[in-house]
Parts: sequence; C-alpha cells; structure tokens
Amino acid sequence: MRQDRAVRRVLALAAALLLTLTVGCARTEAPPAQQSAIAASPAVSAAEQPSEPQPESEPAPEPPADPRPEPQPEPEPPAPEPEPSDPEPPAEDDSWMLLLVNADNPLPEDFTVSLKALRNGQSVDERIYPALQQMFDDARAQGVWPLINESFRTFERQQEIMDKYIARYEAGGSSHDDAVKQARAIVALPGTSEHQLGLALDIIAEKGDNETVWAWLRQNAPRYGFILRYPADKEEITGISYEPWHFRYVGVDDALAITEAGVALEEYLAAIPAAE
Repeated sequence: MRQDRAVRRVLALAAALLLTLTVGCARTEAPPAQQSAIAASPAVSAAEQPSEPQPESEPAPEPPADPRPEPQPEPEPPAPEPEPSDPEPPAEDDSWMLLLVNADNPLPEDFTVSLKALRNGQSVDERIYPALQQMFDDARAQGVWPLINESFRTFERQQEIMDKYIARYEAGGSSHDDAVKQARAIVALPGTSEHQLGLALDIIAEKGDNETVWAWLRQNAPRYGFILRYPADKEEITGISYEPWHFRYVGVDDALAITEAGVALEEYLAAIPAAE
C-alpha cells in the first residue's frame, strides 16, 4: 500500500514537470510583432529598477523595566536605650536572729519588736510565728503536745518575776543580797532577758508530761530554728541555770550548727569572727 502511494506521487510529480516545460517553450516563441516591441523597449539597468520599499529598521526594543524595585538594605533599628535597672533590694538583715542579750549585753535602748498574739494570751516576734506554728503542728501530729508558758515580756513584767523570786528566797530565810543572787541565777535582770526580745519561749506540756515534750524539742527544734538556750553543762558561760523548757529562735542554719557543735549561743557568736 505504501509503495503504491509512492509510485502515484512520482507519476504526479513527473506530469507536473512535463507541463511546466511545455508552457516554457510556448513563451519563448513569441510572435514577431511582440518580439519587436520587446526589442524596442529601452533596457532598464538593474540600478534604475525601482526597488521595493524596505521596511525601516526599528531600534531594538529596550528590555522592559523591572517593575520591582531593587531591594534596598533596611536601615538598622536604633539600638534600644538601656532601661533603668531596678536597684537591687538590700540584703535582708538577719542580725536580729542572733542578737545576744544577757547580763553582759543588755537590750538596746532603742529596741522595738512587732508581736504576734497567740491563743493563750502569749505573744512572740511575728517573724518567728510561721516556724513556731509549724513546729507545734508537727509535734502534735506525732502525739506530743507542747504549750507556751512564757514568751515575750515587757520590762515591767520581767521586774515582777524578779521581785517574786527574791521574795520567795527571803521567805526561805535568805538575806536580801543572797536572795537576789539566787533569783538572778534563775531570772535575768530587766533589760537583760531574752524574753524581752520576743524570741524566747518557755514550753511545757499541754497534754502528757513535760519530759516527753522537752525530749522531742531537744531532738527536733533545731530543724525549725530553735535551740535549747541554757544547757546543763554551760551554766558558767550563760550565767543561767539549766532550763530544759527554755528555747530560743536563731534561724534554722545557725540552730543546726549550734546544736551539732554542742555549744552555747555565747560560744557560737564568739567563734564567728575567728571563722571568718
């Protein structure tokens, strides 16, 4: 089939070529008159022949402008002005926890204290109340029931207690001077008592026996910031007889250190400068 189509195309092409040659011969044999006319026509040089108008050359089009502007570097933002820093809060003054008050170190004349009233009419420095309450709550949870018998005292209250003990010893046959000495071994002179700080507590048993309460306090009180203030073997240093009921707040860190070292507060404070 494909060969037949090819043969037909060759034959058609040959016929077209033959027809073209026949027409060309006929045109070359023009009649004489026509030939004369052709010969009489002036020859026109190739230069004189009118040339077909050529299209004017157009300038190459300029590339279209990029509608997007070239990126410009963004100006750097101005450096922020340093904000005024808040002044650091002053370091908390915890010297009040270790304030030493005894016969040789009376209470400062300008001493003041903010008190927290307790349910039994006693009161303490309000700063020790959270630790005191936690200590009592934990003791009661373990079946131990402490009770504060004495806490903050005014100057006048301290004088009343001193006078009571002097009168008791005088009634027992002691001279006044001896009665004062005996009383001072138990009670501090007004102005020299820790009870006037609001940091000292005399604790007894609300339920059960005192020894159970005191034993629990000796073992656990330092974890709450309290120490046994007047141990039995430190009487010559403290100037006060052994008081198993008297506990003093000094802060947790110092209470643990004092108890572990087995020293009185006076010894502990005297050693601080040397350690530094």
